[in-house]
Amino acid sequence: MASFVTRLRPRWLLPVVVGVAVVLGAAAALAPTIAENMAGNDGSVDPRFDRPLITSSPDASARASATASPSPSPSPSDTAAAEAAAAAEAAAAAEAAAAAEAAAAAEAEAAAVSVAPPPSAGTAAGYASMNGGTRGGQGAATVHAYVLSAVAGQYGGAGNALYALLEEHRDRGADQGLVIYVDTPISEANLSESRIDVKDVQHVSILGVGTSGELDGVGITVTRSHDVVIQNLAIHHVDTGDKDAVSITDHSTNVWIDHNELYSDLAADPDYYDGLVDIKQNSQYVTVSWNYIHDHHKTSLVGHTDDPSVAPDNITYAFNHFQNVKTRVPLIRYAHVHMLNNYFDSIGTSAINARGGAQVLVEGNYFYRTGSGNADSHAGQIQGPVGWWYGTDTGGSWNLRDNAFEETAHDHLTSTTDFTVPYGYAAMRPGDARAAVLSGAGTGVLSIQP
Repeated sequence: MASFVTRLRPRWLLPVVVGVAVVLGAAAALAPTIAENMAGNDGSVDPRFDRPLITSSPDASARASATASPSPSPSPSDTAAAEAAAAAEAAAAAEAAAAAEAAAAAEAEAAAVSVAPPPSAGTAAGYASMNGGTRGGQGAATVHAYVLSAVAGQYGGAGNALYALLEEHRDRGADQGLVIYVDTPISEANLSESRIDVKDVQHVSILGVGTSGELDGVGITVTRSHDVVIQNLAIHHVDTGDKDAVSITDHSTNVWIDHNELYSDLAADPDYYDGLVDIKQNSQYVTVSWNYIHDHHKTSLVGHTDDPSVAPDNITYAFNHFQNVKTRVPLIRYAHVHMLNNYFDSIGTSAINARGGAQVLVEGNYFYRTGSGNADSHAGQIQGPVGWWYGTDTGGSWNLRDNAFEETAHDHLTSTTDFTVPYGYAAMRPGDARAAVLSGAGTGVLSIQP
């Protein structure tokens, strides 16, 4: 220091000495504060530097709070609470998103498989929608329409009027349609013939008005005819002619039997009445839909003989209510048949009897107390919802898809074919189908007015 000082010129000596003194004095004054700041509040030592940890003293914290931002850092407890709240909010959002996705999926599925075709007086569904479709008289270029009660007097009664109007239609051209509104009862008392014949005609509709369309003891036979609609009629206790309520025969095509009530009496001998709906002799493209069919022994057949050369084909039974009937619900020989969304309610012996190589898609039906549960003496199969029973040496096949069974023997049932139908449709779940059938099948549902 002495040599350094002596080398300085005299005019610099005093300032330097004074400056050094000031620095040394300041250091001495700050020494307690530095020592305080180097010592931790709890006397702990930072192992990295082998010296006390530098932590904030109460005074230092006070000074920091005086100069820091107005939003202090959260405490550990506040941070944990915030994180928990954020996690709960995220979980709730994820749960809500999952619920919305599930609801959307359920809605999409319901739209795909649980939409019933509404009761309609328009065009037929099922097989009757093929081969050009089925509209009856209303689908023709020119329509001849009659209200039965208005013309009955001209023909000696309502039954005779209906019969005569159908005969007159045979002479009309292929572009002519016939619509007959049945608003008064038809019976043996006002019909000279044994049945109503829809024969060798096309584009014909026989429509009941409200609940007034009734055929008591008289049936309808469709023979060699095309594009026929029979709708909203009560046909019952048919004991004249061939004793069928509705018979479709001899190469008839595109026939729609819809929203009717067909029945007789279980107290009668099983052979006294014949079928309620019989389809035979090469008839094709028939849909039987939304009918209330009840209290009868031999309900319905598709094919009346074991001769395959005259077998009918392409038949749909959809949304029908079969109640308190015994057998043939239906009996099917050889044909391709779609049994869709029907309600089988208290079927005494057996329901869908597939024989002679028949192919049947049994889909979305509800079977309640269907079948006796006994083994058939001919084929040995359990008499129940679906099978091959009595007569015919060969059985048919069935594709079972989404059916429901209540108080009905069914554990033995499995599909024996993968047969499907060639047309588009919407199938309901069995329980929904039952509800729809109970509210929508039979007469008086459609609004049919002249």
